[in-house]
Amino acid sequence: MNTVPIFYNDKYVAPVTDFDTLRKSAEIAERIPEMLVDPACMVEEATKQILNAHSREYVKALQTGDPGYLSETNGFNWDEGVWEMAVNSTAGVLAACKTVLSPDISAPKIAGSLSSGLHHARTGSGSGYCTVNGLAVAANSFKNLNIMILDFDAHCGGGTVNMLRDLGIDHRVSQYDLSTNMFDGYDEDENHMISVADNNENYRGKVLKILSKIDTFYDLVLYNAGTDPYPKISHGILKERDELVFETCSAQQIPCVFVLAGGYTFSQDMNSLVNSHLNTIKSANRFSSSTI
Repeated sequence: MNTVPIFYNDKYVAPVTDFDTLRKSAEIAERIPEMLVDPACMVEEATKQILNAHSREYVKALQTGDPGYLSETNGFNWDEGVWEMAVNSTAGVLAACKTVLSPDISAPKIAGSLSSGLHHARTGSGSGYCTVNGLAVAANSFKNLNIMILDFDAHCGGGTVNMLRDLGIDHRVSQYDLSTNMFDGYDEDENHMISVADNNENYRGKVLKILSKIDTFYDLVLYNAGTDPYPKISHGILKERDELVFETCSAQQIPCVFVLAGGYTFSQDMNSLVNSHLNTIKSANRFSSSTI
């Protein structure tokens, strides 16, 4: 069994602000050094693709801090590390996609990036502790692919869906949200749908229902693997959810890229949070295979 490549470098934690989504990836990285791959070689491409998806005014604000009201729409005080974090994190998502889409039969078909703070960001602004929407950027980057976004954060990915619509790619990029509340909801259509669950049994059932929609029509699955449904949803059910996602992608022979998504220390300590994210990585590694 191959080891799943996990993209990360220390610029993922470059911002000065001390907040879970800007710090936890470093703690996770310390636990899996043998799996890490530096995505720095993709930073130039990531800059180009961010500019293709987000407004130039917003990208300039992230790079320079000017205008201040726009550079801080993600909810954080601006410093130079914000752009370094955003572009390297996006490079990691793109590098993971490039890896699993490789025609090389020996290439892994599951990969991850220790990126978080993605799915609320809009075309022209940040939102909800999210700066650059690496999911929408990746979906826009890989032209002519049919993509499924599984957004299993506690909150809906309204930023992503609105960007898909702004970019005119919502016809080939589906999104299924499984949330525990309706924050950042959006107008649904047949390809972009929201489910809400508030207990373990209901949550597990909805995971299975959503995964039944994945078939070989899709060329790539982007998995926003949130751990913030806890404590409404147990760590055990979240681990089972991750296993089901990777097992389904493997069975359907669909390449899969995952990111960390939500997870905070409001209701658990950092060690518990890190272990929850590590469960996702362990599940990915269990189902990784070069024979997909």
